[in-house]
Amino acid sequence: MSYTGADLIARALADLGVRHAFGIVSIHNMPIFDAINRLGATQIIDVRHEQAGTHAADGYARATGGIGVMIASTGPGTSNTVTGLYEAEYASSRVLVITGQAETRFYGKALGYVHEAERQVPMLAAVCRRVESPRHAARLGDAIDAVVRDMYTGRPAPAALEVPIDLQYAEVAERAFALPEPVMIAPDSAAVADIAKRLAGAARRVIVAGGGVVSGDAHEALQALAEKLDAPVFTTSNGRGILPEDHPLSLGNYYASAGMYQAVADADVTLAVGTRFAVGVDGQQARLTPPGTLIQIDVDPAVIGRTHRAHVGLAADAGQALKAINAAIDAPVPNDAQFNQAVFEARDGVRTAMRARLGEDFPRIMDSLRRALPRDGLFVRDQTISAYNWGNQQFPIYAPRTTMNPTSGAIGPGLPLAVGAVVATGRKTVVIHGDGGFMFHATELATIAQYNLPLVVCVFNDQGYGVLRWLQDTRFGRINETDLGKMDFAMMAASMGVPGERVASVEAFESALDQAIRRDGPYLIDIDMEHLAPMEISIMPKRRD
Repeated sequence: MSYTGADLIARALADLGVRHAFGIVSIHNMPIFDAINRLGATQIIDVRHEQAGTHAADGYARATGGIGVMIASTGPGTSNTVTGLYEAEYASSRVLVITGQAETRFYGKALGYVHEAERQVPMLAAVCRRVESPRHAARLGDAIDAVVRDMYTGRPAPAALEVPIDLQYAEVAERAFALPEPVMIAPDSAAVADIAKRLAGAARRVIVAGGGVVSGDAHEALQALAEKLDAPVFTTSNGRGILPEDHPLSLGNYYASAGMYQAVADADVTLAVGTRFAVGVDGQQARLTPPGTLIQIDVDPAVIGRTHRAHVGLAADAGQALKAINAAIDAPVPNDAQFNQAVFEARDGVRTAMRARLGEDFPRIMDSLRRALPRDGLFVRDQTISAYNWGNQQFPIYAPRTTMNPTSGAIGPGLPLAVGAVVATGRKTVVIHGDGGFMFHATELATIAQYNLPLVVCVFNDQGYGVLRWLQDTRFGRINETDLGKMDFAMMAASMGVPGERVASVEAFESALDQAIRRDGPYLIDIDMEHLAPMEISIMPKRRD
């Protein structure tokens, strides 16, 4: 039997350490599926929709730090991946979409070849940093190398590989592949010395650490520097777990809190690492200028100074930069004890005030979830009221790569992100969802059942798009198009092979959660919010024109 282009793709995935790939089989990718299964080094996870599969590949990449792969069909299958690639690009996630294409002799002829997509490459290029589309079988290996090398150069990013169907069947030469060493920017020694001097001499230092510290595996270096400087550390949503949130220096994801911002206002120096200071909804965070001298370190030079003026910028790999700065600091001035005390008191006050706004029932639900999950258990959240009010900030996170959410602000990716994370790690995973976002990818319950994944799905059911309903009422004094009706998600889950139950009290939730955690496989808990004590919703200020 000849060695084909499809065999080369299967070999590449194996050599690159891709243990699982998500996909939907089609006439335009059947050779790839067959080759992967014949080789036996990569397990294909059959998803129910290409968008969900791409989100799952994203969750896989975030949980491992490696490559998440989605195999799609050309045309409609690939167009379905675009939203997932958009989210992966937003989150700086190494997601690779492999797709087919019409035969090369018909490609670009507009002859109505089934699933032809004449402008598929520019479509993918809109959400990927690198797209390769070889037109000759001899170029396939180089195209694979090119997309993977790009994903490991500088800031992680998604990529796509388009392979015409005849090249998948074509005979090619065998070759091996190797995961590239990440191409990172080494820190400039003069800049390191300058930053070390500024940090060592400051009396009131604060650190803001983002997802770049996680993707750069620099959390240990960040913690070591923070402890040497005795500097309080904020983490962004994507940076949570860089410092365990029960560490005394941890300020958590509270940088945008008015109380915390006021508490650090007289800082001498803000050290920002691996964050672009995303401005958020309505751009309100653009007004939160980092206090004191801003030292910004990022692997992407274009990010430095983009949102806020950086007084000192260093384009470099986070891990290398932090280690070099730490080594260059000998005897730093102690961080002002009164400053630190005031910051920590503000942190505790903000936490207490936010918890009080959750009402009587939701703090108990949150606490029982945290007790049920081990410290390294995975906690995934969709964009929903529960995420905004407690999942994004109040729920303690203790390690990097144990939490994720839709960075782009999309609703719906939570469930498939969790699928990818649990496939990658095999660890018990909890995902919290609103009912509106859950219905985007509810059919992935069938995927969860098929592979008996240890995933606990918590659907906070308020019969609509709760966040948008609140925003409409806040801004316009009325609501429209946000009521969705009452769904029985436990019954839906059972129809697809996932056991579950509907609960209407904290006690019933705790009982269901205990059962869900003890099970080896999946479980769905449909939480009827109508019967729970309400929480005060406080997501963002009213729009100011």
